Amino acid sequence: MQLLRSTFSAFFFFLSFTLSAQKATYIANSGVLVQVGQNKVLIDAFFEDGRGKFLTPQSSQLDAMVAGRPPYNNLSLALATHAHPDHFSPTQIGKLLFTNKKLNCLATPQVVDSIEVVMDNFESIHDRTLTFPLSRSWKSYDQEGLTVKAAYAKHAGKSNARIQDLIFLVNFNGKKVLHLGDANMDPDRFEELKLEYEEIDVAFVPFWYMTSFYGAEVIRQHIGAKKVVAIHIPENYSQQSLDKIKKFMPNAVIFDKAGQSITF
Repeated sequence: MQLLRSTFSAFFFFLSFTLSAQKATYIANSGVLVQVGQNKVLIDAFFEDGRGKFLTPQSSQLDAMVAGRPPYNNLSLALATHAHPDHFSPTQIGKLLFTNKKLNCLATPQVVDSIEVVMDNFESIHDRTLTFPLSRSWKSYDQEGLTVKAAYAKHAGKSNARIQDLIFLVNFNGKKVLHLGDANMDPDRFEELKLEYEEIDVAFVPFWYMTSFYGAEVIRQHIGAKKVVAIHIPENYSQQSLDKIKKFMPNAVIFDKAGQSITF
């Protein structure tokens, strides 16, 4: 009996550790911290301008990221989907990389150019600000325990036609996390990417995809993630929008409060 209890205790300890080590935590707007095992990746989390309508990281959070204080200690990688101020701050990314000497950032050329403009000592981090070619096909980046695939997509909205937007698919040794940035809701583009064959564990998707049957079908048919999380939600979003998400994607998780988290 004692052996049986010990076995069950060990099992539940292992299960608890596994769940806690496969976690995504909401920072603000579209920003998340994703941890699988020892690997931690920040996506669109280092910004300071919510454009007056989106949740913004607290200054203490940004300081903790730069200083590497828990939960931001031992970061594996930083990703920036595009160069809008509600997704990235060139000053904050510059500080982050300058302080964390082993950390790389994957981003668009526009993001890296913005960092170079504001950072006097950009040459000290130049080799760790990595860009992907402007290509419609997937391009890959590998480091220990991680593979990142990235592909370009049009940014949502005609006024953003010149903004380079990346879709990131991060593979943590078999656990797959998708982040769309502000990708246009284009089924033809998603058909090209073949995401539905990737067996994605969790997808971070702008909330407006989920406010119509059309957008929800794009998610179901062309992404097919086991969990879907709504991001990029305005601070004062309407009850009508919430009702639409619940109608068209009733199982979606809504990230609208800093510190929310899911396991996967």
